[in-house]
Amino acid sequence: MTTTLLSRRLAAAGAAIVSLLLGAACSGFFDVPNTNQPNLEDLITNPTRAKLAAAATGIFASARGDIQGHIWRLGSLGREGINLSGNNQPDYQEPYFLAALTGNFGGALWAGRYAAIRNANIYLTALDRVATGEVSDAEKAAARGMANTMKALAFLYLVETRDSLGAPVDVDIAITAPPAPFVPKDSVYGYILGLLDSARADLLRAGSTAFPFPVPPGLSGTAPNALDLSDPTSFTTFNRALAAKAHVLRATAGSCGTACYTDALADLGASFITSDPADFQSGAYFDFSNAAGDTPNGLSEPLNGVTFFAHPSDTADAQLQSGGAKDQRVVDKIAPAVTRQVLGGIPEIPGELKFKIYFTGGTFDPGRPIPIIRDEELVLLRAEAEWFTGAKLQALADIDLVRQNAGGLAVTTLTIASSDAAFVTELLYNRRYSLLWEQGTRWIDARRFNRMADIPAQPPTGGNVAKVMPVPDPECNARGLASGCEPLTP
Repeated sequence: MTTTLLSRRLAAAGAAIVSLLLGAACSGFFDVPNTNQPNLEDLITNPTRAKLAAAATGIFASARGDIQGHIWRLGSLGREGINLSGNNQPDYQEPYFLAALTGNFGGALWAGRYAAIRNANIYLTALDRVATGEVSDAEKAAARGMANTMKALAFLYLVETRDSLGAPVDVDIAITAPPAPFVPKDSVYGYILGLLDSARADLLRAGSTAFPFPVPPGLSGTAPNALDLSDPTSFTTFNRALAAKAHVLRATAGSCGTACYTDALADLGASFITSDPADFQSGAYFDFSNAAGDTPNGLSEPLNGVTFFAHPSDTADAQLQSGGAKDQRVVDKIAPAVTRQVLGGIPEIPGELKFKIYFTGGTFDPGRPIPIIRDEELVLLRAEAEWFTGAKLQALADIDLVRQNAGGLAVTTLTIASSDAAFVTELLYNRRYSLLWEQGTRWIDARRFNRMADIPAQPPTGGNVAKVMPVPDPECNARGLASGCEPLTP
C-alpha cells in the first residue's frame, strides 16, 4: 500500500498520514472529533463504520490539499498570473526564467497527490475488510465509487503537471517493495479512465443507497454554485464529467484521437452538463473556510494584497465587446491593484492587476469555493470533441454559447470550412478566459496543442516557458537516478 519513495516515507511517518486520513481536523464539514484517534493498523485490521466515515472525510480533505498550489503554479507557467510575494524567489524566478524547473518550485504538486492516492488505497483496503453488518454491500459499492473517483482525480492532476514524463500508477504495493515503475502519459490516462469506469459501475450498483459518510459542501450543494452530488446517482454525473475531461485530454496526449473524443461525448451525455448559461458556474467544488482548524482560500486576496497578481497579457489579449469593453470574463475576474507590487528580480512584470475570481459580493472571501469542474468547462470540452468528430456546426454553436453568454462577445467568425488550426485558436481563447486562474488551463492547452510559443516568455530577456514540471529529486534518487531524472528515457 505504497507508491514512490515520497509516499513510502509518508507511510513510515505514519502519524502524519493517519492524521490526515482519520483526523482531518477542520471546521464545518471537516470538523471530525477524534479524541482516541485509531492508528493505521487499527483502521485496516479493525475497521468500523465510524472509522471508515472519518477516513472518507480524510479522502475529501486530502483531495483539495494541493489545489491552490496547482492553480498558481500552473497559472504562473501559463502566464495567467504571478506570485510576487517575494517570500520565496523560486516562486517567480523558476516559472519565468528557467528552462528546466528545479525542486523548490517544479518539484511541488507530487507528494501531496500521492498521499491522497495512498489515503484512498488505505480506505479501500479497510472497506474491503469491514463486516457486512457494519457496512452493507450496497454501501461498500457506493464508498468504492467515491474513493476511486477521487483517486482518479489525484492522478489527473499529476499527469497534467508531468505530461510526457509519465508517472507511477501501480502504487498500491508493500512498503518494502521497490518504487512503482513510471508509465507513459497515455497509460496514465488509461489508468485514470479505468478507475473512473470501475467507480461508475460501483456507483450504479449502489443505486438509491446513501453514502455511508457525509459529503462536503462543495459536493453536496451547500457551497455557492455547488451541485448536490451527495448520493451515488448524482455523484455519477461528477464521475462522468471527469471521464469526459480525461478522454479529451487523452485525445491530444496519446494515439486514441477521434475514438477518445467520441467517448468524451458519451461521457458528457451522462454528466451534469445542461448547456444553460444560467448553469455555467454550477458544478463540483472544493470548499474552504477561514474558521479555526480549516483551510482558507488563500487565492482570494483583497485588492491591496501583495501576493498573487494577474499577468498583463490577460487584459491585453482580451477581445472587445460591442461597446468597447474588454471580454466580460476579464471584467468579471480582474481589477486594478490598490497596492502596486514590484520585485527587484523581475521588474519587467509589475503587479498592477489583481484577480477577483474568488470574491463574494465584490469582497475577497477566504471561504470562497474553488471549482473542480463546472458546466462552462463541460460545454467547451463538448465543443472540442464535436469539432474533431465532425459535428462542426454543433461545435461552433457551443463556442458561441460561451462567447456570447460568458464573454459578452459577438459570435465567432469561424465556419465549418475553417481549418482545425483556426478552430483550436478559437477554442483555446475561450478556455483560457472561461477557466482563468482555476486550473492552469492555458499552460496545459498550449502544450497539448503544440502552442507553447503562444505563451509570452516575458521578461523579454532571459524569459522561458517550461513544458513540464520535473520529477522531484527524492523520487529520482530512490531509483538510483540523478536529480532531474526522466525515468522513461533510456
